[in-house]
Amino acid sequence: MPQESVPLVAEMVVYCCTLLRERLAPARWSSGLVVGCGAGDEVVYMRHNLQGTRVFGVDIGTSFSGSARAAACVLQGDAQRLPFLSGTFDFAAAFHSLEHVGDPRQAVSEIRRVLRPGAWFYLGVPNSSRLVGYLGSFDATTWQKITWNLKDWKARLRREFRNECGAHAGFGREELVDLLEPRFANVRFLTEDFIRFKYDKRLPGLVLDLLLSPRIVKYSASSHYVLCQKAA
Repeated sequence: MPQESVPLVAEMVVYCCTLLRERLAPARWSSGLVVGCGAGDEVVYMRHNLQGTRVFGVDIGTSFSGSARAAACVLQGDAQRLPFLSGTFDFAAAFHSLEHVGDPRQAVSEIRRVLRPGAWFYLGVPNSSRLVGYLGSFDATTWQKITWNLKDWKARLRREFRNECGAHAGFGREELVDLLEPRFANVRFLTEDFIRFKYDKRLPGLVLDLLLSPRIVKYSASSHYVLCQKAA
């Protein structure tokens, strides 16, 4: 695939690929699934970045980009009823999509079902305890970020800051533990690691240390990132 045809993606996708390259077996072709892939650009990027890996995307909508359609790597489907056989994939990823699913427990159970034993699941979701969000959105304007944060705080004041109310709330750390640990082994939170990966060259070390201190990170982290493994 020519370099110029590779779309720009959020840094959480870049970070996910870094983690997967360290864990996928190089001796054979691997396959992966992006659940809630949106336009599908993340799928195209991962197919390029993880060379030798077949990556596919599924989304409830059909607003796929031209590059995703050209690569024939996306299809319409429901995260709560994934259209794949059990044990199909070596990894799955959900980039800020699980908060839009009606029943996240069912969706996570479905993701587990379509993974092979020993396969990996990378999850990124908004942190429901955050004070400010969207700062790292690479494709949003400053005004959009301000508007979205004001909308979030309006929902909080109305006690409607919940995914089921249509708010972009996400999950707290305890909620994710309750959601993931019954279904996956080796549930590892990478929130602090990702923030250092993303902001290491952008913020002074003392500032990062402060933002990631145990008493503050619950509120300073706009999102949570987790890597899980299906039991072998």
